[in-house]
Amino acid sequence: MPVNIIAFFSTSSMKRRVSGILDKLKTAEAQLFTPDTYVSEGMKRDKTIRDQHNYIFVGSGGTEAEIVKFISKVKLPPPILLLSFDGDNSLPAAMEVRKYLDQEDIESRIVHDSLDQLIERISEWGHFDTVLSRIRNSRIGIFGKPSAWLIASSIDRQSVHSKWGVEFKEYPMKTLVERTDDELWAEFAPNLEKFLNEATAIECNNEDLQKVAIVAQALVASAKNHDLNAVTLECFKLLEENNTSGCYAVSHINSLDNLVAGCEGDLPTVFSMLLAKYLTKQSAFMANVVDVNLDNNSVVFAHCTVPTNILESYDITTHFESNKSVAIRGRFPFRDITVFKLFGKDLTDFWVSEGVITKNLSSEHACRTQIRTTLTESVAYFLENSLANHHVIIPGKHKRRIVDFFNFIQRH
Repeated sequence: MPVNIIAFFSTSSMKRRVSGILDKLKTAEAQLFTPDTYVSEGMKRDKTIRDQHNYIFVGSGGTEAEIVKFISKVKLPPPILLLSFDGDNSLPAAMEVRKYLDQEDIESRIVHDSLDQLIERISEWGHFDTVLSRIRNSRIGIFGKPSAWLIASSIDRQSVHSKWGVEFKEYPMKTLVERTDDELWAEFAPNLEKFLNEATAIECNNEDLQKVAIVAQALVASAKNHDLNAVTLECFKLLEENNTSGCYAVSHINSLDNLVAGCEGDLPTVFSMLLAKYLTKQSAFMANVVDVNLDNNSVVFAHCTVPTNILESYDITTHFESNKSVAIRGRFPFRDITVFKLFGKDLTDFWVSEGVITKNLSSEHACRTQIRTTLTESVAYFLENSLANHHVIIPGKHKRRIVDFFNFIQRH
C-alpha cells in the first residue's frame, strides 16, 4: 500500500521556502501531492488511494481551514495523520486541526519532528510498505511438527494469513531426510569449509560434521525448490531418528541474506525472525531465556543455533541436551542488541526492548551459545507476562523502527 503525502502551504508562504521544503519531501520514498493533484491525478489514477497510507503534511500556519475542507471533500478515512515540523507555524496549525477533528468525532493524530527527521521517517514508512509487500508474498515451510513442549506457542494460520498474507506450507520430515545424499554437492562444500576454517576450536568428528552439512544442503535445496522464504524444522526428531542435529543447518541459513530458519517448529519465533530480517536486514538469534536477574535487570539467553555472521568467534561443539552431533558455541562482541518477539493467534502481539551484551558465558547446564544482557525494559516481563519462551536477539538498536512499523500497519 503506497505512502502518499498531501502537502499544504498557505498562500502567504514564501515561494522559495515552499520550494525548498517540497524538494526535501521529494527525496522521501513516497508519492507527493498537492491537494489539487491528489484529486485530479491521484484519485483519477487509483480508485483505492483513499484506503492507502495518506498523510497530511502541514507545511505552514494558515492552512487549517483548507486541510479540513480537503478531508471532508475527499472523505479520507480516519485516523487522519497530520505531519508537522518545528518551523513555519506547522505544529500550531496541526494542533488546531487535530482539535477541530476531535470535536467532529474524527480520530486524528499528529506526528511531529524536525523537518529532516520527518523526511527520514517518511522514507522509513516507504520501507515499511516494502516490508509488508515482502511479507504478503512470503512462504514459511514447516518440516515436521512443532515440538511437543511448545504448549503456548500455537497460532491460527488462517488468521495469520488474513492479517499478514504469509503462507505456511507443511512437509513431512522424511521430505528433508530423503534429500540427504551420502556426500556434499560441489556447490555446498565451500560452506562447510568456511564454517570449519573460521572456528577457533572443533570438538566434533568428521562424520558428524559431514552429516550436519548434508542436512543443511538438503534444507537449503528444499527452500529453493519450494520457493520458501523461511523454514522451521522438528529438529529433535531429526536428532532422535538420525543422530544428526539441525543446529548447523539453522545457523548457516540465518547467515544468508535471503532466507531465515528457526528450530523446534516454533512458528511465532520464525515469523519474528523473518520480519526482523526484512525490517533490519540483520540475521537474528533465536534463543531460550535461561536466567533473569531482577536486581541488575539482566537476562541470559542461550541456544545452539546462532548464525556465525553475527559472532566475534565460535567453537564447533556438540548439541547441549544430547551431547551428540554438532552445535555452535558462539561468542558475541559486547554490543547493542534488540530483543523482539511476535505472538498471538494472528501474530500481532509483540514485545521489544533494546539492551547490551555484557558477558559471554559457558555454563555446562545451558545451550552452547550463552550471553548475559542488560535490557532497557524491565526484565520482570519474562517472569510475569512474557510471550512464551523463545525470543529473538537482533544486533543493533531497532526498537523505534519496530514500534514505528507496528504503528504504521495499525493506522489502516
